[in-house]
Amino acid sequence: MRKPISAVICFFLLYGCSGSTSDSNEYESNRIEIVEITKWPDGFRAAFTPTLDAGSPVHFDAENQWLMDKGLFMDYEIITATYDQSPERVAFLIDVLIPNGFGYFGHGHAHDNHDNFDYEDAYASFRQNFLSMASYGLKPVAYAYPYGHGLLERTRRALSDSGFLSGRLNWPVFEEYGPCIIPDDDTEPPDWFGLPALRMESYDFEQCGDCVNNPQEFFTYLDACIEQGAWLISTYHAIGFDGETDGRPVGWGFYRRHHFYEEMTRIKELQEQGVVWLARMNDATLYARQRHNASFDINEIDKFTYQLLLDDGLDRAIFDLPLTLRLKIDHEYMGQRIEISDSFNTIVAGIQITSEEHLINLIPSEEPYTIRIL
Repeated sequence: MRKPISAVICFFLLYGCSGSTSDSNEYESNRIEIVEITKWPDGFRAAFTPTLDAGSPVHFDAENQWLMDKGLFMDYEIITATYDQSPERVAFLIDVLIPNGFGYFGHGHAHDNHDNFDYEDAYASFRQNFLSMASYGLKPVAYAYPYGHGLLERTRRALSDSGFLSGRLNWPVFEEYGPCIIPDDDTEPPDWFGLPALRMESYDFEQCGDCVNNPQEFFTYLDACIEQGAWLISTYHAIGFDGETDGRPVGWGFYRRHHFYEEMTRIKELQEQGVVWLARMNDATLYARQRHNASFDINEIDKFTYQLLLDDGLDRAIFDLPLTLRLKIDHEYMGQRIEISDSFNTIVAGIQITSEEHLINLIPSEEPYTIRIL
């Protein structure tokens, strides 16, 4: 798979770039280097997305509030035939959940097994899901197949053609790939429309020994994905609907609330340590796709001015996330300030250079950025 290529600036002082190496007054000075586009934003080592396939988000008031209080979130499914008939559900998503960081993903216009459809019917369902989400003012990016059934090539092709950019499965057994997505030096999965996910289900529900039944099992997968620098997705269903908690009934595929809280508490700790990026599925999809396609370069204008090029060749109306660049800056600039601007705005405003490595976030653009050392 294609990997980002590091770019290095070489400065030839005094005599410029003459092609000769015989003059002792001429030497190479690498004052600034772009070391890499970090695999995940802000230098996080790995990524994690908790997804909830569970109908109405208003049914999970306790879990939603607990997450908000902790500064955490999860992704909710959107089955648009249901949302079309429930303006209050759309309003709750837009007015309450999204402002608190929660994400969303397409889950069908209806909750159908699309492997039972031919290409045309599957495409029509996916496309209706996409268009209805857009009509709410949402940005459709990620999708999760109802029942995990995106097993056929025609189903995945129909999803890709409908406008979605990734598709999540939901099976307890990983035959060829998973659960760690984009491990090690990979820059994209083998199939964006066949993403694996952990199936989170308490053993007491249906004695699913292949499912992830508790936090200890989850942490084993999480640690492995951190080690590989990968992205992990978990799929929950009826969190806290175990027939015991708060008088709630038994829900399909239930997962015990205190186990979910234990897992998310660990995620928060790792997030605060700069280890795990708690990512919406939409954002992880966009960032990885942009990084895979990105190229960059940097050129000297004068000793204190540089031109930085960063582009991914993608549609900016869709692929609009900043990428994190790791810059290596020569020690002679220590204590000075760095400013980065485009043609209209200052992006990085006079941050003091205190170490030889700095992380900066820039949105890919056809136009160059200007770096100034102040």
